[in-house]
Amino acid sequence: MGRLYQPLLFLFARSSRNQLIRQIEFLKAENEMLRKRVPRQKTTLSHEERARLLKLGESIGPAVAKLITIVHPHTYRRWLWQDKHHTPKKRMGRPRTPAAIRDLVLKLARETGWGYTRILGELRSCFKTYLFGV
Repeated sequence: MGRLYQPLLFLFARSSRNQLIRQIEFLKAENEMLRKRVPRQKTTLSHEERARLLKLGESIGPAVAKLITIVHPHTYRRWLWQDKHHTPKKRMGRPRTPAAIRDLVLKLARETGWGYTRILGELRSCFKTYLFGV
């Protein structure tokens, strides 16, 4: 009995596959025509749009290079690489002074009228006394 239905199912699957291929070709041609009417400018996508393209392209595999038209295939591959090898950017330079210390120094300057050099000297002498008992 399975032998009887198998060719029929194959025929349905094949016809729906051919129909999908024709629809994709139609949409690609339509997309090309619309792009010719739009003036050339740099396309910038948001992070959400990039993530959506990456998710959709993941199921297509390497064939996405033939389909993608909004960006260059090299750009898409770079996005893939960055998505897999994403590391948080290192912050360069000296760490910021905590807000509590900044507020304390500003309060000290307002109340005493001291300047930067005097406050720095007082803090150094306090830390020497605290650390070394001098």
